[in-house]
Amino acid sequence: FPYTTLFRSVAPQAGPDFPQRIAVLPMNNQAGDADGAIILRALVKHKLEKDLGRQVQPLEETDQIIRDRTTVGVEVPVQVTLAKQDPKVLTAWLGVDGILHGELLAFNRAQLSIYTRSQVKAHFWLTDKENRKLWESGQDSDSGSFGGGAAPIATYLTDSAIAPEVMDKINRSPLANATLALVDTAFGTFPVRGIP
Repeated sequence: FPYTTLFRSVAPQAGPDFPQRIAVLPMNNQAGDADGAIILRALVKHKLEKDLGRQVQPLEETDQIIRDRTTVGVEVPVQVTLAKQDPKVLTAWLGVDGILHGELLAFNRAQLSIYTRSQVKAHFWLTDKENRKLWESGQDSDSGSFGGGAAPIATYLTDSAIAPEVMDKINRSPLANATLALVDTAFGTFPVRGIP
């Protein structure tokens, strides 16, 4: 019955204690593609701000605070250091009440003659200053197509505050459209603000 599908796809209402200001941490990159993690993080921020109306700390500000507050050596990834940090301290450092964590698990494209297979896989979760998990979503975008790739997504992102060097990575990536589709689907269950 079509109405059950419609109601199942509606995101839950955010309660009054749901974070108002969110920081998107650097993505934990299990896929080994540095550009993929940067693209994913930028598209997540865009989704939260532009599509879901959330207040998100600028990525550059988050990164600067993390650099200023942590002493991360070459051998210790920043995500490991952040994972060990007390959530109350981390949210206080960042000046936010919610932290969005993410993992890029796969970021691949294979060309076989005229067939192209694209795979992007990620996992996201939102925690508050008490380290309570408020939302979680994992998504896998695995698709194939014959012929050329999809058109650049720059027209979709024209109103975004994505840094020019990141926008260049997005425009050059053959997986940008698959990543955008993954983010759209994954955040389809992100709690929406209630009508005051």
